[in-house]
Amino acid sequence: MTTTACTGGSVELGGLYNVRDLGGYRTSDGGTVRRGMLFRASSLHRLTDPDAWAAFGAGAVIDLRYDRESLAFPLPDFIESHTHSPFLPNGWEIDPQLRALPPAEFLAKVFYDMVAFGGDTVRTVLAELDRDEAYPAIFFCMAGKDRTGVLAAVLLSLLGVSDEDIVVDFELSGDEVVALVEYLKNRENIEDHPMMNQPEELLRAPREAMEIFLPEVQAEFGGIPGWVRGLQVPDATIAALRARLVD
Repeated sequence: MTTTACTGGSVELGGLYNVRDLGGYRTSDGGTVRRGMLFRASSLHRLTDPDAWAAFGAGAVIDLRYDRESLAFPLPDFIESHTHSPFLPNGWEIDPQLRALPPAEFLAKVFYDMVAFGGDTVRTVLAELDRDEAYPAIFFCMAGKDRTGVLAAVLLSLLGVSDEDIVVDFELSGDEVVALVEYLKNRENIEDHPMMNQPEELLRAPREAMEIFLPEVQAEFGGIPGWVRGLQVPDATIAALRARLVD
């Protein structure tokens, strides 16, 4: 696999926005998340360069989008296989009254809905990553910010990365998503598009959203690892993930 790493973990992949390597973060036991193994991204349906994709060499491709999104924007034929597991139910809608909240508080509520509804997706993703041939693995939603951001938080937390670094990783999406939406104007138009109808304050991936969300998960479940244990994910699966992804 060949990639060009940039500041902040950003990676060039056929010109896609918001692609990052989750490697390089320190873990609580003194390790480091291995580089070149686990990637987050905006939607791969925008990828038009088969050579870039072949060079990337993905072993696992995980699509977190709703069915309506994956049907409206299918992946290119050169992405030959992928796992589709929506992080929120098809037809999910946030309580309209919550939209009056400040942006960070609103996003934190959205993230907590992913905890409420996303257990099957987390189990599916961890099972997919529990094989040597899955790497490098890449996961994505439409913008690579919210659903992708929560899954990144789950995986990094299971690897022992601090909440502080998880917050930093989330915030890195802000400028990329704003630039992506500007690029997409008059290019992608579907009813209730999840990005086109968001104010810039939400697109900017405010760090405060994760700073609200993570303590809520801590209080309710004893943190993300506690939540995942409650999903009946085998301890051996988590141990194998750490063995593969932490140096």
